[in-house]
Amino acid sequence: MSETSGASRMSPDVSDVCFENVRTAKPHEWWVSDMSDVSDISPREKMLTILDHPSLAGLKHVSSTDGGEWCGACPKCVGRDRFHVWPNKGASGKFWCRGCGWSGDGIQFLRDLEGLSYPEACRRLGTAPRTGRRPMAPRQREAWAPKPSVLPCATWQATAAAFVEYAAGVMAMDAEGQAYALGRGLTPETIRACRIGWNPITVRDPRESWGLPPEPNVETGKAKTVWLPRGLVVPSIRAGAVTALKVRRPDWREGDPAPKYSWTVGGCMRPMVLAAAPGKPAVIVEGELDALLIHQAAGDLVASMAMRSAKIKPGIEAHALLKAAPTILCALDADAAGYDGWLWWQTHYSQARRWLPLSGKDPGEAMKAGLDLRAWIVAGLSPDPQSEPKSIFPPARRDELPAWAR
Repeated sequence: MSETSGASRMSPDVSDVCFENVRTAKPHEWWVSDMSDVSDISPREKMLTILDHPSLAGLKHVSSTDGGEWCGACPKCVGRDRFHVWPNKGASGKFWCRGCGWSGDGIQFLRDLEGLSYPEACRRLGTAPRTGRRPMAPRQREAWAPKPSVLPCATWQATAAAFVEYAAGVMAMDAEGQAYALGRGLTPETIRACRIGWNPITVRDPRESWGLPPEPNVETGKAKTVWLPRGLVVPSIRAGAVTALKVRRPDWREGDPAPKYSWTVGGCMRPMVLAAAPGKPAVIVEGELDALLIHQAAGDLVASMAMRSAKIKPGIEAHALLKAAPTILCALDADAAGYDGWLWWQTHYSQARRWLPLSGKDPGEAMKAGLDLRAWIVAGLSPDPQSEPKSIFPPARRDELPAWAR
């Protein structure tokens, strides 16, 4: 296959498609998927191999071995130059992402990316489904309904509040804690206003002191404790009450069996919401620190909502705010889990828009690389996000950046 053979199979209007448009499209916006005869598929809709899919229009030819190899951004994890396609391998081509590990043939590509059934994917590729396959009953998905938040007991809230006050007091005097918080991009004003603290030593409290029932460790036989490791203390505060705690461990390294972020057992698992107001646009992120950075940069423009995980769904209170939001910028991490989470958001909130940072996997990494978070958010709120300014990355030399951003 020549270098231009992949492009020649695509009609001009498809090959010129902007990758961002395809990535943010609804699942079946680009393609019909009814089960009528293959002959009724228009040239624009028909695919011969994976390379004909519009999400792969930007791939570059990198090798002539194995009938040709193309490389570029992964449509699932959005990793740059990680996605490889061999259109002449097999009947419909093969693909593999060295970032998230996603792989398969053309049929698997369509089933995963667009949610098509096996016969629908075969039809798109102009092939007949294999005979002898046992028909599978369609999966019945339970309709999602937001659930009320379950707040911690009064004893937990009181103990957590005392710990937050202690950690905030330490932060005000501890040079190490201040340097670490500033190094994550937080300003002194945000640190004080959001009660960000520093825990200088690891603490293990009896569960009873937090209002939790005793629980044995099945491996050691000893009583479990509430673990509060050394590190940056990030509280979730609702109506003046501490409802959740997370500690970012500065000593964490690859291979550490303990988590990078320590969740304090007993806390409320619902999202952390900052600057919430009815009718206000919202930005959805995974981590609390990302939500704090967005609040710091544009709290007057948007509410920031840390979901804590790509899989966690909003509760009743957050759902009410999201329903009233004119725009929802979904900035879940740029990885496979974040993409899967985005599919849920675009299904349940019609005003949601996938809005990834231009560098790194999350807003924190992008800010460290030089992204102006406020400009990025303003671009996302514009009626036409394709007209975003070219100057989102400030034209600063590396030596002009603060030490934490180098």
